Amino acid sequence: MKQIIVGIADMKVGSGTDEIVTYALGSCIGVCMYDEIAQIGGMLHAMLPKQGPNANLADTDKYVDSGIVHLYRILCRRGAGIGRIKAKIIGGANMFRFDKSGRAIDIGTLNVKEAKQSLVRFGIPITAEMTGGDTGRTVYFTAGTGEVKIRTTENQKFVI
Repeated sequence: MKQIIVGIADMKVGSGTDEIVTYALGSCIGVCMYDEIAQIGGMLHAMLPKQGPNANLADTDKYVDSGIVHLYRILCRRGAGIGRIKAKIIGGANMFRFDKSGRAIDIGTLNVKEAKQSLVRFGIPITAEMTGGDTGRTVYFTAGTGEVKIRTTENQKFVI
């Protein structure tokens, strides 16, 4: 087993027992996509919901919509079967409440909504999720099986 680290606005792919890890998801969202039969999976750590028309192409993985497209294409090129890919989503917490008007700036909820819509467009079922709230999460994803272990900033542990 090798460990593969995914940074912010980043995406990585592994296979078999590779463990793909991202740290401190707050309002960002982690999208783990995998094909158990092909034993391949990847994780996206996206910051914002949508890539605008003037966005830099180098920032594809910064955005939920374009990052999911990128991850999907990479998985398919590496042998994942269309129709066999599944997803788990983590993060999307409401971490920022500093707007002077009293409204919460809830990028996390927008990220979750965009992830769900983008996955539906590709016909990818979401088999599990741990989203929302106001806590950070670290994610450990086994590429070949789709198992996701989560540790919160309060040191709670979950498996989804």
